[in-house]
Amino acid sequence: MINKHVIIQNFFRSGGSYLYDAFNKDPNIIGFYEPFHENLSSKEKILKEKNNFLESKKKLNHNINEFYFHNFPENDEYINLFNLKKFQRYTFLLERDDTNDCINYLNYLITIAQKKNKISLFKINRLYLNPDIINNISAFKIFLFRDPVSSFWSNINLNLLIPYYNSFKYHWINNIYPFNEVYNHMIKQNIELIKIKNNSLHFKDKNQLNFHFSAFILLWLIGLMRNFEKKYLNIYYNNLSENSYRNLVVKKINENTGFNINLDNFKLGKLKIYETIPEVIPELKKIIRASVDFKIVNENLSTFNIDQNFRNIINSIIDD
Repeated sequence: MINKHVIIQNFFRSGGSYLYDAFNKDPNIIGFYEPFHENLSSKEKILKEKNNFLESKKKLNHNINEFYFHNFPENDEYINLFNLKKFQRYTFLLERDDTNDCINYLNYLITIAQKKNKISLFKINRLYLNPDIINNISAFKIFLFRDPVSSFWSNINLNLLIPYYNSFKYHWINNIYPFNEVYNHMIKQNIELIKIKNNSLHFKDKNQLNFHFSAFILLWLIGLMRNFEKKYLNIYYNNLSENSYRNLVVKKINENTGFNINLDNFKLGKLKIYETIPEVIPELKKIIRASVDFKIVNENLSTFNIDQNFRNIINSIIDD
């Protein structure tokens, strides 16, 4: 089989870097890691990222050996300007006005790979809500997702959910439902952003913790639904700990891309904090039910061995 370009679409902290690295070991591949990353906007930011690479990958628990932006051409004006132009490049947007620009940009990177007689590999999470963009690229698409509880806590450890609240505020300013309603509730309930105090996560109280989780679940579920609609190769990160499932995924990838990757070193992180399961608040349950087609979600989730906590969260929203 002729090798195909590959796009890994995933959410922040969902295992995309692990899968990307498994592909990127093949010498026929050239990997473009997070092509919509804001730090690709200037050579100064790229250099700073490079100097902090070892520290960053340790913080992110990545096993990647190659610097994230190693394969992006240096001083490429088109790449720099593309990622400099708008805040929209790195937020989660329900509506975009730059779809064609994004498609042209990804095809530009594919052309760079082809000139080197390489197959392009993309790992993207900044288009989590916009799979229509990657759907227009001639490549094999993989959608990788992880259980929402561990993803929630891992996202907090990474960025305290700040990108999500930036997104909610953007939609609030532009009056775009349903994220504008999240920000409305945030204002009415005087929700405080998560803080780090004495090297520990700090929430004002349990109700505010539940609000943060509920807002996260809304965005997470909308993206899950939109990606499930595209019929990509869906991979449930948590199930990769099962030998039979892992072997099946490797087989499907080989059949569809021609690449034979190795996932035998997979280990599922099980931090103590993942055992803390917040609740979805009633106010946001109503918004979630109005925004998510649970028929699509449940039909796709039924093909995976999702744990009971994951299922309980979905059921608590539907059955309330």
